[in-house]
Amino acid sequence: MGNCITLGSIEQDLSSIKEPVMLTLSVSVKNYTNSWEFFVYPAQLPDAGKDVYVTQTLDDKAKQLLKKGGKVLLTLKHGTLAKDKGGDIAIGFSTIFWNTAWTGGQPPVTMGILCDPLNPALSQFPTQEFSNYQWWDAMSHSGAIELDKVSKGLQPVVRVIDDWVTARSLGLVFECSVGKGKLIVSGIDLLSDTQNRPEARQLLYSLKKYMAQDTFKPSQPVTIDNITALYKK
Repeated sequence: MGNCITLGSIEQDLSSIKEPVMLTLSVSVKNYTNSWEFFVYPAQLPDAGKDVYVTQTLDDKAKQLLKKGGKVLLTLKHGTLAKDKGGDIAIGFSTIFWNTAWTGGQPPVTMGILCDPLNPALSQFPTQEFSNYQWWDAMSHSGAIELDKVSKGLQPVVRVIDDWVTARSLGLVFECSVGKGKLIVSGIDLLSDTQNRPEARQLLYSLKKYMAQDTFKPSQPVTIDNITALYKK
């Protein structure tokens, strides 16, 4: 009704939580109940993926590591995804209104994310299959990568759902092999202003921990030129 009557406040010490978790707060008044889902991450994260090189461009060090069979996590700085690779797509957290044919491409033009909660790359980043508010930060600091322009049939770890009018295959995170090396590409900027972005810190930790495991063996080959073409020079 817009009256915003305050009923009280709830305080809970969460310092005992050592693992990332989704919690649900439920409040009941007589026969009425409302609930809110929220996400708690450890204040301190251990080192993960010490042999994983994190970078915002494929610099000389990254190229040498990939050439020798190393592991690289490429996290594109927000706003640097090339326009012809998805940088001109008006990505948004909320679902579009009607469709782009009716709205003339009024932003946003996407409809949230789709992922597998059991994907080991997300083991330290609790999620459902769909968008919830722990993805707000990611969607606010990302670009939707057009996957078919990287490699036909490339399946992402985190997919962006496009409008049915354009129906492009879009991704926020994908893994691939480059030569002898192993690579994860994140269209989410996981390095900027991390002191104010606990979600970005946690997702980066989850990806690095996954990459540090022997089970990290991406099978989709992608040329290094197709990767460097993703970001603005």
